Amino acid sequence: MTYDELLNIARRFEGKTLESVTGREFRVGTYLDCPFFIPTSTGIGRSDGRGATQKFLDRYNTTGSLRVSDYHGITQNASYLLPLVLAVASDLI
Repeated sequence: MTYDELLNIARRFEGKTLESVTGREFRVGTYLDCPFFIPTSTGIGRSDGRGATQKFLDRYNTTGSLRVSDYHGITQNASYLLPLVLAVASDLI
């Protein structure tokens, strides 16, 4: 998956409530060609930036891992990024 593909997926789900792999609800948005996430519990947007998202994709493309722990040290948003990746795998888009 490329960064542009992930960004397009984020745009398709923009404003919709999704569920993280840890079971928490969140919304996704994009700003300056970078996805950000708003946990329903806090209502505060969060993003690690494009660099961390690209590193997440590099690791995902190499390993195919769906475990948040495999992205430790790369991004704090793996639990939000993985549902976007899974949406493609399960043809939700």
